Amino acid sequence: VVRMKRAVQDALARATPRTVDRFASLKRPFAFKVRTFDETAEDDQVVRYCRKYSGNAADDVIDVFRTMRRELKPLQGQTRETWLQVVALGDVAIAGVPAEYFTSLGLDIKGRSPFKNTLIAELANDWIGYLPDREAQRLGGYQTWMGLHSYAEEGTGERVADEIVAMLQELVRGTGEVKP
Repeated sequence: VVRMKRAVQDALARATPRTVDRFASLKRPFAFKVRTFDETAEDDQVVRYCRKYSGNAADDVIDVFRTMRRELKPLQGQTRETWLQVVALGDVAIAGVPAEYFTSLGLDIKGRSPFKNTLIAELANDWIGYLPDREAQRLGGYQTWMGLHSYAEEGTGERVADEIVAMLQELVRGTGEVKP
């Protein structure tokens, strides 16, 4: 806590006022689908992991995931809608994603952003669970197991990144609601 306080105080002491000559934002609906899944393959992943790492809680965790999958089974392939938002404050952009967004996807947005500084705000305007990238989906792990915490179809995270970058490019071109 002491080091964090000192770091914040040092940063504030070095900060200089900046003129913000522009404030603009865009907010758009974004459609995605509930992932389709193979019950046996999903159950095998959860059981294998839990038997290895969850000790006495393994059966309880396995049951929780089985219950979530039963709830999600009739929703497979269903289209859902959420919101994406971008805000420009001078040369700073804030990208709002409605999920717990994997770091690699946020870094992808930052790397392709036309703004000098881009921040990623997770859990903005909605929550659609964990959004892994395709590589994380391939590797597996509890954040990617089918459940109420992670149900968007594979590739949704990359689609969000592509749409956010397109929205940021629109803001650079002067599109978006501009406020004085």
